Amino acid sequence: MRRALTLAQQGWGQTAPNPMVGAVVVRDGAIVGEGFHARYGEPHAEVLALKAAGDKAKGSIMYVTLEPCNHFGKTPPCTEAIIQARVGRVVIAAADPTALAGGGARHLADYGIRVDFRGEEAAALELNAPFFFAATNPDRPCVTLAVRASVFSSTSTM
Repeated sequence: MRRALTLAQQGWGQTAPNPMVGAVVVRDGAIVGEGFHARYGEPHAEVLALKAAGDKAKGSIMYVTLEPCNHFGKTPPCTEAIIQARVGRVVIAAADPTALAGGGARHLADYGIRVDFRGEEAAALELNAPFFFAATNPDRPCVTLAVRASVFSSTSTM
């Protein structure tokens, strides 16, 4: 999962309003495919990781930083690509909080794919804090404050 988080960071500043997502496909203890969402409107991390894995994705474990999407938007649903690749298990760091894209885990489970939510949830939430904030607080802006301060002594050492 840590590798997937590292990959996700490569999309920084390019994926909004979508989140940064990384995915790693593992078979027989070895990484056989990986991907990250590079830019808004381009293929998602899961699809790129499955493409890199090719036939080795069958029966594999996919580690993904955010629940795979389950809707048609600018790209097809990642859940369908995972089902077609016949992945055996999907490990997810954080659930998708949006009504539109969420529900991917349930959809995968309905098709017999084992789904686990565990591992690095705090890091996944922190990585996409603005995305999660916007999804759960649609009427409030996400604001970041940076403060630089120095401490000056009022006494002189002369």
